Amino acid sequence: MWEVLHGGTEPFVWMCMNAVPITICSTNVISTELLESVFGAPSSEDSPSAIIQAVPVSPQPDDPYCIYNDYKYVPSADYDKFDWTLTKRVASSSQENFLISPLGLKLALAILTEAATGTTRTELSSVLSFDNDKKVVRQKFGMILNSLETKSSQYILNLGSRVYVGSTVLPQQRFAAIALESYKTEIKSLDFGNPVNASNAINAWVSNTTEGRITNLVNADDVAGVSALVLNTIFFKGTWQHQFAPNATKPRIFYMSAEANKETPFMKIKDNFFYTESIKFNSKILRMPYMGNKFAMYIIVPNSLTGLSPIFNNLSGLRSELCNLQEYLVDVTLPKFQFEYTSLLDGILKELGIRQAFEDTASFPGLARGQALANRLKISKVLQRSGIEVNELGSTAYSATEISLENKFGEHMMPVAEVVANKPFLFFIQDELTRQLLFTGRVSDPTLFDGALKYN
Repeated sequence: MWEVLHGGTEPFVWMCMNAVPITICSTNVISTELLESVFGAPSSEDSPSAIIQAVPVSPQPDDPYCIYNDYKYVPSADYDKFDWTLTKRVASSSQENFLISPLGLKLALAILTEAATGTTRTELSSVLSFDNDKKVVRQKFGMILNSLETKSSQYILNLGSRVYVGSTVLPQQRFAAIALESYKTEIKSLDFGNPVNASNAINAWVSNTTEGRITNLVNADDVAGVSALVLNTIFFKGTWQHQFAPNATKPRIFYMSAEANKETPFMKIKDNFFYTESIKFNSKILRMPYMGNKFAMYIIVPNSLTGLSPIFNNLSGLRSELCNLQEYLVDVTLPKFQFEYTSLLDGILKELGIRQAFEDTASFPGLARGQALANRLKISKVLQRSGIEVNELGSTAYSATEISLENKFGEHMMPVAEVVANKPFLFFIQDELTRQLLFTGRVSDPTLFDGALKYN
């Protein structure tokens, strides 16, 4: 097997392929500093709007004008339809906290698309909204991955991608070359006949790439009988460009619903941020950049306690609203939070239209030379594990996605805006250059630490 690691290890995406099923897993973690820098102290449903007043201020040299206001076309952003659709489907499964890495899952599926033929490939490409021209797809992914590989002392972003194949499996040379050149993914051989050693090797790599956030992604039973695994990890750690003062953090009330609320620590800051009040979404949208301005967290706080569901139902229109962002002096109150989330995404992908890849008729010849073995590969499960921590200093996020295949037979003197994130809200972290979403999530209860989605 070959291996490729990219500058860090927070988000992690892992795919494993068996002779019959394919499993996808991912893990993400975002630090509490980031969330607190965006949201304000909670208040009742009858309290004033999250952003009470907003007055524009002049852009600062270290915080350039929002990229959305120049309407510049970014080719790699063409593929974010899948990201928003996935986020919407996961959000509709429950009203709890969730965190996913659209990038992690999309990268894993893109690699499988390169290995697929016929209806299997057609369905994958359609759901991912890929161009018909394979070369265009590779160029756009190249833009995304090259941007993420950019090194800086102001943040940590590690991206790792691997395809593990059984010791008896020989991937097609062309597929291996494309995976390496276009997707920064190397192929490495592993003896799945010894599942204990195989799982230990996988977990060691995952732990290393996620800086110890994920230590036991798989066990011996998970990899027994597996023919191939597609894995990728993402680790992000960013420091707020405008940090919260720790001594300003105070307990306040967060309202989960009209009937339920909890006291939790809220961070507070007043500084210049890009912001807009969206009439379309009846919400406030705030951009909170990390040091270096390459990555930013966006927070969407509805004006009403029950206003988040309509936002998720119309996520495809969110990008256009970001074009209205302007710089304001904003008083932000944001809850600290930290949680992990595990999602089984087989059912959602099938509903979106990826069906044959899970069936006996699946075709992934790129993963193995010769039709006999290739025709016996299909996806068994898609699993993602994610985690996030947001505090006064910034954020830490990591993700792991696993796809397994198995044998089918087996301060200013002026009024300011006020953002108080004291009710369920949506957030996402993206690369500002390519507009690629690294993480999307919802905070419904900042006091909870664990969550899970099982959607078959």
